[in-house]
Amino acid sequence: MRQVKIGCSYCPPPPEKHPFGDAKQDWKMHPSWTAGIDALNTYSDWVSAVVLPIAFQWIEEHKEEVYKTVPDELRDDVGVVIAAAFKLIQELPAYKNGLEKRTDYEAAAANELEGPAKINPVWAGIAKKIRTCTEKAFEEQSSVLGNPSE
Repeated sequence: MRQVKIGCSYCPPPPEKHPFGDAKQDWKMHPSWTAGIDALNTYSDWVSAVVLPIAFQWIEEHKEEVYKTVPDELRDDVGVVIAAAFKLIQELPAYKNGLEKRTDYEAAAANELEGPAKINPVWAGIAKKIRTCTEKAFEEQSSVLGNPSE
C-alpha cells in the first residue's frame, strides 16, 4: 500500500503500475497464487485511493480531538493516527448502532436464506464470477493437470 502522510495530511497515491511491472510473468507461479497477488494488489490500491481519503477527511474534520493522543513525532504515522481515530469512532453513536445492527443481522441471517444475498450484491456477484471462471479454467485443463481432490 502506498499510504503517505505529510504535515498531518493524507496524500492519495497516484495510479501505479502492477507490482510485477509490465510483464506480469504469469508463467512463474501457480495461477491461483498469481491471481491472489493481483487481487490483493487491487484491494490495496482501493484502500489507499478510496477508503483512506474518506477516513482522513473525517480525521481532518476532527483533527484536534484525534491528534490529542498522538505523540508529535508520530503525527505522520498512518497506523498511529488511524488507531487514534478508531478509538474515537468506537465511542460514537453510529459505530455503536452498527454493532447492534450486526448482532441483529447475524441472528436473522442464521434463520433466513436470502438475508446474506441482500448484502453487497455487486461485490458478491463479481466474486462468484471470478470463482466460476477460475474453476472452469482448471476444469478445462484437468486432462493434463488432473484433479488434486481425487
